Amino acid sequence: MSILVVQLVPEGLLFGADRNITSQLTMRDGSVEIVVTGQSERPKVLKWPNHEVILGYVGAAEISQLPTDQWLYAFIGRNLEFPDLKTLAQMLTAELNALYTAGDFDGPSILHLGGFERVDAEWTPRVYFIRNTTALNPDGSYDVGDRFDCSEELAQPTYFGGKSGSEIRDYVRSHFFSFRQGFDLGSFGAIDESLRAAMQAIIHTHPSKPHPVPTTLNEWSKHVALAVHGYGAYFAAFYPPFQQYVGGGADVVWSAWPS
Repeated sequence: MSILVVQLVPEGLLFGADRNITSQLTMRDGSVEIVVTGQSERPKVLKWPNHEVILGYVGAAEISQLPTDQWLYAFIGRNLEFPDLKTLAQMLTAELNALYTAGDFDGPSILHLGGFERVDAEWTPRVYFIRNTTALNPDGSYDVGDRFDCSEELAQPTYFGGKSGSEIRDYVRSHFFSFRQGFDLGSFGAIDESLRAAMQAIIHTHPSKPHPVPTTLNEWSKHVALAVHGYGAYFAAFYPPFQQYVGGGADVVWSAWPS
């Protein structure tokens, strides 16, 4: 299932993910069926060319017999121009639903599509949540439905409701704000919280000041990468090779908050 981190900061929006892809191969040896599980490495966070629009996923390793990142790159190529983020998210949801109902892939899949849109003359962040999951269980697993749904999350009352773009930006200047999707979020949350506390101590108390307070997306990307790498280290230390559901490095892409 892997891990996807979505973080909103005053400079913009960042998506980070590990690179491990878990796949299974079923073989038959006479009357015995053998299921072989292994990991390969592929990107899970992507960016539109010439647009500050980003996309990340966790879940199905393949869609329509293609690695999921290749299928998503093809979708980007077919939609280099689009009227707005909502329309783009609806188009992606429709294509996924058509393939999902046709049986071209299965299992839980979660995608986030993010960027910025003008709302009442202010640049406002938007994150669309596209998923075929219906619930997150206490053990960290997901229930899967029979279709993909799509919703914009930041405008939900649970998060920022009707706040303007400038109000949201002011909030994240002093508050940590992030979405996380993937495998065993309870363990990830505990590890990530401790890593963030450690980095704050290094930034503010280390005598040689090796790292600045992040004020650019490039600097923020290192903190998102640390969250992903930290969770990957947990799997490397405690799980056998065929259960390395998170690992293989970290990729981070971002969308800059327009001026």
